[in-house]
Amino acid sequence: MNLKSEAPMPWLKEFEIVPDRRSRPARSATMTLPDAPARLDLYRFVHKGLRAFLHEVLLQVGRMDVDDESEVRETLARVCELLTICRVHLQKENHFIHTALEARRAGAAARAASDHASHERSFEELELAARAVEGGQATARAVATTRLYRQLALFVADNLEHMHVEETELNEALWATHSDAELRGIQQALVAAIAPEHMAVFQRWMLPAMTPAERVALLSGIKQRTPGHVFSGILANVKPHLTERDWNKLMAALAGL
Repeated sequence: MNLKSEAPMPWLKEFEIVPDRRSRPARSATMTLPDAPARLDLYRFVHKGLRAFLHEVLLQVGRMDVDDESEVRETLARVCELLTICRVHLQKENHFIHTALEARRAGAAARAASDHASHERSFEELELAARAVEGGQATARAVATTRLYRQLALFVADNLEHMHVEETELNEALWATHSDAELRGIQQALVAAIAPEHMAVFQRWMLPAMTPAERVALLSGIKQRTPGHVFSGILANVKPHLTERDWNKLMAALAGL
């Protein structure tokens, strides 16, 4: 997969996303978000991409042929790439979103910050587990792979619940303390701070995970604000990961702009 990109992906000036009003997970008290007009959602699109990436890597580890050296190298490289992107995402949320929220409502990001600290430890544990697979032979490698797979499965499960909390509790707090213009400023600063090679990975997973309408809305905004060769690079990066139907829908929509 080509991780190179010539410039960070520009963000739409505005995302009009309807808040998720479903109840909270069983581990916490039921909470229904109040009725409210659509607000800027800082999490929705990137979390779609992360969910897809997490599940794909878990599947890849689970079906890996431990006797195929090339497949083992490719799979472990994908695990490392996933952990890198998760680290980048976590660090940007800490610096831009949690800082802004805590400045307006002290303690509002405490639960998410605690989860992030736990995830940092998980990154290290998963890296150690991956190295054990890399250095193992025969039966030892098979055992190490099973251990990595189970640790990764728990990491995926924890992240799924964590992202739901961010999309409900943290969004509610952000909407209560910030205007959409302020949220847009946070979003733009966060995106600008992402390195091009990391942005290319976010694009690769996020865009295929969107609905066709979301994909067109995001890419039409990017098309208006980027040089043609940069936009062509974004499309080339994502094309192999879209179905033929989704690609044709996207091309038809973009041609009509």
